[in-house]
Amino acid sequence: MFDEGYEVLAEGAGYIRHGAQDAAGLLDRIARFVALCPGDDGEFVALEVAAAYCWTVPFARNQIGLAVALTTRLPATFAAMRAGEVNEFKARRIMDATEVLSDEDCARVEAEIAARAGGVNVRQLSDRLRRAVARVDPDAAAARAAARSRARQVMFDHLDDGVGLLTVQGDVERVQLAHLRVRALAKQIRTAAGDGDLRTLDQIMADVALDCLAGKGFENAKVQVRLTLPATTVLGVDTKPGYLAGYGWLPAQRALELAAQRDAVWQRVLTDPLTGHAVDVGRRKYRPPAALRDHLEASYPTCTGPGCVKPAQECDLDHLTPFPWGPTDQENVRPACRPHHRAKSLGGWRVEKSPNGRDLTWVTKHGFRVAHEPEPIADPEPAPF
Repeated sequence: MFDEGYEVLAEGAGYIRHGAQDAAGLLDRIARFVALCPGDDGEFVALEVAAAYCWTVPFARNQIGLAVALTTRLPATFAAMRAGEVNEFKARRIMDATEVLSDEDCARVEAEIAARAGGVNVRQLSDRLRRAVARVDPDAAAARAAARSRARQVMFDHLDDGVGLLTVQGDVERVQLAHLRVRALAKQIRTAAGDGDLRTLDQIMADVALDCLAGKGFENAKVQVRLTLPATTVLGVDTKPGYLAGYGWLPAQRALELAAQRDAVWQRVLTDPLTGHAVDVGRRKYRPPAALRDHLEASYPTCTGPGCVKPAQECDLDHLTPFPWGPTDQENVRPACRPHHRAKSLGGWRVEKSPNGRDLTWVTKHGFRVAHEPEPIADPEPAPF
């Protein structure tokens, strides 16, 4: 007779199986949707999948790639996933490891791996995949390593509470050397400071890396950022947060520190106290198109496409009613990243403007309706009683 602990864990295993089966069902539908759009550009397919499921576009592309691979090159893996024996993460590992192989060699590796993938953890699966790929095609490992090296990149992601994540992907020996050097410098700083530095080694390492890249006082910064800061915060009346374009809300102290930087440029932005949205951006001498862009970037901090967070300063100025039939003014122009702009211009999407003139509804080619309501850039004042 099994005890209660066994039963609880066994129930959890059931949820894992059901989760794999549900993921397989969703991937099957995605693959079927892709098959229904043979003439569509891949970028518009990914945009519509992202809009339909409230995903980011990069995540939608990843899911489309996995769905297509499972339904074409990896049928045994997909069958194990539908049976609840292989989860989505393991299926993606199998796809990644076999992408450099021919269809024939891929089938040979899958025949060896898929049936036993459910009984090993991800690390064991990765080791078995490497050995199997090397046996089937000794040159594949070198090709895969070369492909990974070509894919080296630096990635930035926003985290919560005023924190960001910078990731460097490159050749392992250089990345490891960089990590060891940052660690050695941090240890030197901690040894020299003794008890006078209360930071942990991890905190010192992060500060060393960012000091080298961004400068201790932002002296290396050449990129302009837009920070909206309430005047009452600047005057010390209250501690309302600031709004950093491309990120979101920052605590008052962090916003004041940014605004106090030596090269900071101040610009007056008037906001509606009831809604928090921009109503006017102060300027002295610029041509109207430049003033219009400033106004739109302040009013709409990000792309107005579904779920898109690309900063407005990196977007196109998109006419809701196409030019020349529609005017180039703040009522008819909104920031849109290049993919969403192209989806509206070339991909069969359309945009509807709400009666308030601010909110939008995007309608995809296949009829999904996704609302976009811009976030206010200032805290709305409570309505008077």
